[in-house]
Amino acid sequence: MGKKRFHNRILRLATLCLVVSLTAGCGISTTDGGSITHQIAEAFGLNEAAEQMDSEESGTIGTADSSTDNSSGSSAGSSDTADSSSSSDSSDSETGSTWLSILPDELDVRYQDSLPTGDSLFVNNATIFYYYTTLTDTQKQIYDALLAVVQDPVAEKYRKRVELTESPESDEFKTDINYAYKALIADHPELFWLAQNGSAFSYYYTGQADSDGTYVVMIQLAVTYDNYEKEMTDFNNAVDAFMADIDLTQSQPMIALQIHDKLIDLVTYDDELADTTEASGSVTDYGYTAYGALCVNSRGEANTAVCDGYSYAFEYLCQQAGLTVTRITGKAGSSMDSLGGHSWNLIQYDDGQWYEVDATWDDQEPDISEDDQYYYIYEAAMSDTQYWNRIRHYLFNVTTDTISNFVPDDSYTYYMADGSYATFLGSSYHIRDDGSDSSTGDVLTSRAPVAEGTQYSYDNLMGY
Repeated sequence: MGKKRFHNRILRLATLCLVVSLTAGCGISTTDGGSITHQIAEAFGLNEAAEQMDSEESGTIGTADSSTDNSSGSSAGSSDTADSSSSSDSSDSETGSTWLSILPDELDVRYQDSLPTGDSLFVNNATIFYYYTTLTDTQKQIYDALLAVVQDPVAEKYRKRVELTESPESDEFKTDINYAYKALIADHPELFWLAQNGSAFSYYYTGQADSDGTYVVMIQLAVTYDNYEKEMTDFNNAVDAFMADIDLTQSQPMIALQIHDKLIDLVTYDDELADTTEASGSVTDYGYTAYGALCVNSRGEANTAVCDGYSYAFEYLCQQAGLTVTRITGKAGSSMDSLGGHSWNLIQYDDGQWYEVDATWDDQEPDISEDDQYYYIYEAAMSDTQYWNRIRHYLFNVTTDTISNFVPDDSYTYYMADGSYATFLGSSYHIRDDGSDSSTGDVLTSRAPVAEGTQYSYDNLMGY
């Protein structure tokens, strides 16, 4: 959802009422099932090294709806029937490679961790990653493995061992991969390149359980990040510059307010990208990421993004301030008949309550010509700091009930001494994804908390 998708319409009502409509759709969310992750599956096949292990199975991580899509765990050979305590040399007649069939762990290097060392350019100061907390133990293992091998994304050689009680060929395992991958992307906005560039992970595993009934799965990167050093350096520098004047000694809600205000002042909504997305369905542009919001979109336009970029940036900046925050997806619009794909945020403060924040819709920029005879009303409203700040924060720290069915009361109407008045807000709806539609419904958002906090509403914070 965005600030310029429906350009403003001026309606003259009985008493000179200026109505400005600022709400509309932002396109397809990057976390929608069946969007970018299906492109991952098409763009990248099985990892070459795994293909050479002809008595093992392999697959890719990052494919959408992996609980039902067999492409995320496609076969690269027959199941290994060798006794795990035996040792014998085998040779792949097609590749000429020679390797050992399944051996005790200490003898088989392919089933040992090989992880990056040294500092990573991926930085995240969050103490709580919300969607990680919602995962099962198996899903957390996979998530941890994905995060471990991605820390140095310039090489595919790194791998992480995961031991599971479920078969890697089962639907349960494919579901676990799906949830772990999506949770990783949702929790870590700094990993924007993974989804946007179509990058993915691969995995390989033995075809039979060990003597203790567990299966060994090795997870590794399938594609390298060629622009890692430049883009992540630019991103980190932009984040540091943004956070430099955020006063972290203030209360949690006031820190979030500073970030919200600076973000909507900085970012321009990407109408062109939103229109292109509606036509093509592509969501690979950096305008869908925190990088687009804080650096540039894929067209090189600085600080230009759609709703995903706003919500990922708000999440990441709040994480850097140590706040507990997450992101949700769904649909929003001025009516139930005009809903479009959208994303926004949830944040939890020290009162223990959750609040909803939509920085995209708070980024108000009415498109009213100075030549309009009633422009003076708009100018007066904008000049009234208290009034205009309420407009720019109408979806900051609100409840789920409020954002789901927003109806502006009279306090959002601006009255002039001559009896004329203007309103810049209309009724609107934000409907969360519940995962019921496997092609578009985000499976994670259904796990997000309901926001019921009112103590730190904008009006309460400002003392209105």
